[in-house]
Amino acid sequence: MTSMPSTAVPRPFRATRNVRLLFAFMAVGRLQPHLAVWVVYLTDYRDLSLAQVGLMETFFQVVKMVGQVPTGAFADRYGRRLTFIVGMAIEGAGILLFGLASNFPLLVLSYALWAFGLTFWQGNENAYIYDALAAEDREREYPSQAGRLLAITATAGMFGSIVGSAVASQTNLMWGILAGAVPVIPSMLVALAMREPPRKGGVRPSYVATLRGAFGALRARAAVRWAILFEVALASSRPANAILFQPFLARHEVPVAWFGVAVVPIFVGAIVGSIGSARVVQTFGIQRTFALSLVGSIASLVVLATVDSIWALAAYPLFMASLSLGGPALSGYVNTRTESALRATVLSVAPLGIAVVFSMTAAGAGIIGDAHLLEAYAALAATLAILGGGAYTMWLRADRGE
Repeated sequence: MTSMPSTAVPRPFRATRNVRLLFAFMAVGRLQPHLAVWVVYLTDYRDLSLAQVGLMETFFQVVKMVGQVPTGAFADRYGRRLTFIVGMAIEGAGILLFGLASNFPLLVLSYALWAFGLTFWQGNENAYIYDALAAEDREREYPSQAGRLLAITATAGMFGSIVGSAVASQTNLMWGILAGAVPVIPSMLVALAMREPPRKGGVRPSYVATLRGAFGALRARAAVRWAILFEVALASSRPANAILFQPFLARHEVPVAWFGVAVVPIFVGAIVGSIGSARVVQTFGIQRTFALSLVGSIASLVVLATVDSIWALAAYPLFMASLSLGGPALSGYVNTRTESALRATVLSVAPLGIAVVFSMTAAGAGIIGDAHLLEAYAALAATLAILGGGAYTMWLRADRGE
């Protein structure tokens, strides 16, 4: 008796289900309780100066620089779902080692693992959303869905910060860091439930061909290049939140137990900006949306540089709302001008550029902030005005030309 050949028909890809699973994966994976206390952990628990923290952050960004585009090409070649799983495993190992590191070489190794793990999902998450929607010809929904993703990750970060500061205040700073490794396993289980979105264009090119094709596409599209550079310029101001926020709270004698609560308005600002991005683009257009993002970010930094009071904390939600306003609009602009087979690789160029610029501005903010915190904010405002204003002007010219 012979067995009959299998006639099972593969299940159709369902965009809504898989986008929701991606949202769940990012929500769990981006809880990140350790981010609530990582600066004071290094300064108070591991006895580093703020300048050393800035230099450590520079190393972190250098690792991201090296890994960003290769891991983007990995996602294009071997699949977005596998890339999420590999990245989360590496990132989790780095965070665990970061909390346990008893000497400087181990701290450096933990930073390398942590940073390299991040490169596997940055850019890949937006490529996954776009490909999933494209499978059902729903690409127009991308800006709204990307905004929702940013809002979800900001909400997760908000709750994670509350948990991290609470754990650190009830135990010690090391346990606040180790709490950041807890979400790794559940997030990987969610990723296993996701499906790889089908892609238009047939057979995937080789790894080297993917890299070559992505850079060729960027050379051919000036407007895309300048849009990416504008996104990089906006990110030059991020040390205001990543490096200077916890010293700002310490300067105004806010207890560590309240760090997680103090960060809530900042996350609310990020959520509002992310969700509102698509609506602002529809109402005012892409050019004015980019301009609002730039002007709002600069204005917030000016307030932080000139008002030496805890009330200056109110500028942080505006700062994050302004940055988040530009994020979905920029990724949507690049996505619609990039073919599927190269999408994650091209989208990884922005995080690469961000790592380059952030590595310099983080070190500068740390060195200046050690002596004069307000002057560090002023330096970031000036940097953003120069880089952001220049990139926006060049993008505007190229976009009108195309």
